[in-house]
Amino acid sequence: MVRRMLVRSMVPAALLLALPAAAAAAVPVQQDEYTMILSPAAGVVTPGATTATLVTFTAPRYLRDTRVQLSTAGLPGGVAAKFYPLTPRIGAASVLTLTAAATTSPTQSAVTVTAITLSSDPIGTSTTFDLTINGR
Repeated sequence: MVRRMLVRSMVPAALLLALPAAAAAAVPVQQDEYTMILSPAAGVVTPGATTATLVTFTAPRYLRDTRVQLSTAGLPGGVAAKFYPLTPRIGAASVLTLTAAATTSPTQSAVTVTAITLSSDPIGTSTTFDLTINGR
C-alpha cells in the first residue's frame, strides 16, 4: 500500500516537471529585450569630413541604468567610428561620429551598430546606419 501511494505521488510530479519544459519550447523567445535607436538613421559625408548620429535605447525598467558596450561593423575603408561615451547606460545616450579620411572613395554602406549589455547575462541588439560618402 505504501509503495502504491509513493508511485502515484511520483507520477504527477514527473508530469509537472516535464510540462514547463514543453510549454517553454512552444512559446517564441523574444530576441531583443531592448531596442537601439539611431537619430538620424542615415548620413552623408564628404571625404575629410564627419557625420554623427545620436544613439538612444528603449528598454523595460529592469534594464535601465545597465551599461552597454557599443561597436560598429561594416565600415567602408577610410572611415573611422567613435562613440562618446563608449559604454553608455540604457536610459542615457551616446553619440556616434563617423569620419571619412580625405582619400575615402565615394560609396554607400550599411554600417551595423551593436550594443551588448555589460552584465553577467549579456543581451545584445543591433541596427544599421546607412552611410553615403559623396565625391568631392
